[in-house]
Parts: sequence; structure tokens; C-alpha cells
Amino acid sequence: MAATRARETTVMDKLTMIPGTGLTLSSAVYRLVTAPFTSGPRANTVFKDAIFAALRTHLSNVTPGQEKWLNTTTESSYSHLAKQEKFQPDTDVLPSGMKAHWLGSKSAKKTILFFHGGGYVLGATAGHFKWLHDLQMDLSKDCSVNIVLPGYTLAPEAQYPVQMKQGVECLKWLLDDLGKKPSDVRAHHIIVAGDSAGGNLTVAVLSHILHPYRSTPKIELLEPLAGALLISPWVEMTANEDSGKPLDEYNDPIQADSNWFSSLETQVDDIFVWGGSGEVLFDSIEAFTKKLKQVHPRVQYVVQPGASHEDFIMDRTLGYTNKAEGTKKVESWLSQRL
Repeated sequence: MAATRARETTVMDKLTMIPGTGLTLSSAVYRLVTAPFTSGPRANTVFKDAIFAALRTHLSNVTPGQEKWLNTTTESSYSHLAKQEKFQPDTDVLPSGMKAHWLGSKSAKKTILFFHGGGYVLGATAGHFKWLHDLQMDLSKDCSVNIVLPGYTLAPEAQYPVQMKQGVECLKWLLDDLGKKPSDVRAHHIIVAGDSAGGNLTVAVLSHILHPYRSTPKIELLEPLAGALLISPWVEMTANEDSGKPLDEYNDPIQADSNWFSSLETQVDDIFVWGGSGEVLFDSIEAFTKKLKQVHPRVQYVVQPGASHEDFIMDRTLGYTNKAEGTKKVESWLSQRL
């Protein structure tokens, strides 16, 4: 395991948050004031545009210690949702120590294995769990569906390939220990899914199925998975990013040629990719989806004009309660395969 000692939050980390917070707020105000006079990519509402400007400023200045102090863990976000929605938490601990959190009955016949985003350094947010809870409840109106979200180990405490190995572990656990079937309509369905870095992890697990990664247990599917859902997938890393070094076809799938995915159709029945035309990852999502379409005949690609990175999940984070257009598209695709 490529791991480093956890970065502790210092007094200086906390003190320097004061000017950092001021800078973040200033960027939001500036964006609001200048919005009528500027052009170019922007979010689909003025409020969200200002929030995203603040987030960009925050992320460009925050330290690892400050991030750790400011953000909650996946487990605490799950516990908070359970209290809020008044359901009994159901968490399994896998052999690696990773915890898998359930939404819906574990005995449901249809399962969505969802890998959360956060750049491999942040846990699943309240917005993730709110969106997933709504999704599970709506899908369950027509069939028995659950969602399982693994709390994989984050960087810098763990680095590549730890997260990929844990993603593989979780899928094998569903198949081998819980006896879930990938796509047999008489038994179970499994759909693998993820947003942003979780989309990256989803593709890494699929790559492992096609090309088993060294010292990682193989996954041999008796039938293909029902589907793969990629929401604003992070498919291209840059040389100065630490969360996925060394770069290869598993963690940087944009560099894989089409032959790498040539037998994907035999392992996954259908693929859905969602991207927002206003997000910074858009060009890489376009290029990667084109590559998938060259080798898989059932890739559905939806681009939402003007939408930002994982726009509809951010909506739930920001407190919007109306069902977003992106959510409707995702839910429709899922319901047809579950």
C-alpha cells in the first residue's frame, strides 16, 4: 500500500483560514457584480456561478490540513443522513477495513455500487447522500433497489492503487459473499457508478475486469454487469497531481487506446455518460466517451448545455429540492435497466 502519514491540522492552518475565507467570499461577490458584463463559460444560475467562483478560489488556496478540518468523513455524512431521514444505518466492514454504507434494504434484488467523488481526498458529502437517497427512493417505486457506497481510503493516507483495489474488493464482495448476480433478470442486477473521481474509480474497476491489475484478485463475470454510470468522470489527470501517481491506463484512462476497452461490451451491457458543457473536464469527457463508442455499441452520452461539474449533485449540496434535468436523465436510464 502506497501510504503516507496523515497531515494533521495545525494552529497555523486554522489561523490562515481567516484571510483565506475573506478571499473566497470576495471572489463570490466579484463574480456576482461582474456577471452582467462578462461572457464565457458559467453556471446555469447566477447564484451557482458565484458559488463555483468561491469554490475555485477556496480549492486553489486551501491546505491539506485545512481540508481535513473543514470537511466531514463519508461515515459521518451517512450517519447524519440516517438521522435526518429517520432510517437505521446499515454498514458492513470489508476485510480491508473499508466500510460499505447501504441505502435501501440490503436484500433488494437490484444494486447500484456507487463510488463517490471528491478528488480522492474528500469523503462523500451530504449532497452525495441526499442525492443518492432521493434516487434510491424514486427507483424503488418500480422495483426493489438498493445503493451501496464504499468509504474507500482517501489520499494522502492512501494513494494509488489502494482505492482501485478497494473498489475491486467491494464488487467481488457483492458477487462472491452476498451472491448478487451481475445481470440475470431472474435474480439480481448490479450497476457500477460514480461521479468525478468516483467515475475514475468506476473506469479503473472496469479496466481491472478486462486487464487484471497485478496482485489484485481477478473478477470473472459469468454474465456482464447490467450497466456502468459515469457522472462528470475524471478521466484525465495531469503530471502535477498527486492522487493517482504513477499514471497508467487504470487511473488515467484517457491515455488508453480503444483496444484497451475492446472487450468491454462482453463485461458491461450498457454505459451512460453525463457531462456538463460548462465544466472544466468537458473536453476530456468528450474524448473519452468517443473512445468508448468506438468499441461499445450501447454507450449513451448526455451533454447538458451550460451545466457545471456534476451539476445535479451540487444542486442537492446547495439545498435545491426540485429534481434537476440531469437527475431525470440518469433516473430514466437506470430505471430501464433495473
